[in-house]
Parts: sequence; structure tokens; C-alpha cells
Amino acid sequence: MNKLLFALPLLLSPFLLSAQQIAIQENYLIQGKVFSVKTSKKYASVEGCSKIALSKSKVEGFSFESKTSECTLFKKVRKIKAKQGFVSGTK
Repeated sequence: MNKLLFALPLLLSPFLLSAQQIAIQENYLIQGKVFSVKTSKKYASVEGCSKIALSKSKVEGFSFESKTSECTLFKKVRKIKAKQGFVSGTK
């Protein structure tokens, strides 16, 4: 029984991590400390950009520029400002 109670948090942790949400805002740009910039087709959408942001524990948010299909991941969000053509999300 004790072994089961010890293993339970380990078994449930993948489900708890996948339940994390991201708040998406259209026409907003994040300013902060950049973690990474993604330009490949895999991340060339808001959906792809938000998925990679959620999968990285050190990332606090992302900004996706529609015109260039560039996904910028941020490890520190300092400010969010209104900017046409961008979609941003924060954890």
C-alpha cells in the first residue's frame, strides 16, 4: 500500500502537466527576455507556437507574428503591449 501511495504522484504528473493552460491575446506583443525564436513550418501558426511554449517549462509566454510566421518564446515576460499583427500567450 505504501508503495502505491509513493508511486501515485509519479503516475499522475503527466496528466497534471498537460492540463496547463495558456492565455492567448490577439493584437498584443510580449516584451521580455527571449528564450528562443522559431521559424520552421512546424511552429508557423499560433497553434504550433503555443504548443511549443506549453512544452517548455522555462517559457512564460510567446508572441507569434502573422506577417513573418515567426514564433518568439520568452523565458521572462516584462510587458505586454498592443501591436497589430501579433498574437501572444502567457502561462
